[in-house]
Amino acid sequence: MPYTNAGRLLRIDLTTGKQHAEPIADDDLSSYLLGSGLAAKIFRQEMDPALDPLDPASPLLAFNGLLTGTFAPTGCRSSWCGRSPLTGIWNESNMGGHWGAELRFAGYDGLIITGRAAEPAYLWIHDGQAEIRPAGQLWGLDHFDTFDKIRAETDPKAQVACIGPAGERLIPLANVVQGGQGHTRTAGRGGMGALLGSKHLKAIAVRGQDKPQYPTPRPFASLSSESTSSSSRTH
Repeated sequence: MPYTNAGRLLRIDLTTGKQHAEPIADDDLSSYLLGSGLAAKIFRQEMDPALDPLDPASPLLAFNGLLTGTFAPTGCRSSWCGRSPLTGIWNESNMGGHWGAELRFAGYDGLIITGRAAEPAYLWIHDGQAEIRPAGQLWGLDHFDTFDKIRAETDPKAQVACIGPAGERLIPLANVVQGGQGHTRTAGRGGMGALLGSKHLKAIAVRGQDKPQYPTPRPFASLSSESTSSSSRTH
């Protein structure tokens, strides 16, 4: 392994408010490399095909890739997965930006979210902890204002992935949008924003300090630099 991943995922049931972290098995890590591969494996094991995609019990899974949060080229991706309200089948939507890295720094490689909050809510995940916070004051806002207000309530460097009015209204092609970086980073495929809306979940904000450890930092840095140079030459 080129670095030490967080090694665990977080499950949150918004109906009950219960949450628990669980380790990611080494076999799963080596076989699926985190990301949408591991999300698909878990979804297949746990899905109920009779559920509508927007049923509160239908899970939303957000997983980092194996190198998310490292200095590897493109080591920033997160996969937002679940059953699409647009197509009715499995969906994965990939997002760049800094949200995935901050989730890793906060101590988790992935999230599995089920249930539906009684009132609009957002998740604040920071340094190994997760809070379900009220979001009634955010409901109806676009992602620009949501981003600013959540940062003001949590941490000025928090990374925020959120929905706007389309997701709240369960529009089946609604996106999840990441604030900052020009507000251009989106999980824009398959209606994952509607899944958040069906759970009364306005946003997921993340912030952490647990940076990856590199057992062999110099070889990894050299390989990353070589990959970047090769990519530049081919373009």
